[in-house]
Amino acid sequence: MFFLVLAPDKPGMLDRRLEHRQRHVDYWVGQGDALKVAGAMLSDDSADATPVGSSFLIEAQDEVAARALLAADPFMTEGVFSGDFQVQPVRPAIGVWRGD
Repeated sequence: MFFLVLAPDKPGMLDRRLEHRQRHVDYWVGQGDALKVAGAMLSDDSADATPVGSSFLIEAQDEVAARALLAADPFMTEGVFSGDFQVQPVRPAIGVWRGD
C-alpha cells in the first residue's frame, strides 16, 4: 500500500534541519524501494523559499509500518519534525515517481 506523508517541522528548526539533513537523506536512501519520492515542503513559491517540512510517497505494508518508518527518521529523532504527520493512503494511477 502507498502512503502520502506530509511531515511539518517545528517552528524555527531550519538550522537543526540543515545539521541533520545528510543523516535524514541517508536514512531514506537506505529504505530502498519503500521510498518512491520525497522532498522538502517549502515556505512559499519564491526562489529563496526555505524548507518547513518534508513530503514523501512511501510504500509500506500498512499505516502502522509507514508511521514506524517516520518514527525512525533522524528528523524525528532529532526533534526537527513536529510529529504532527499527515499519513494518507493513496492509489497512484499516473505519472512518474522518480527521475533518477
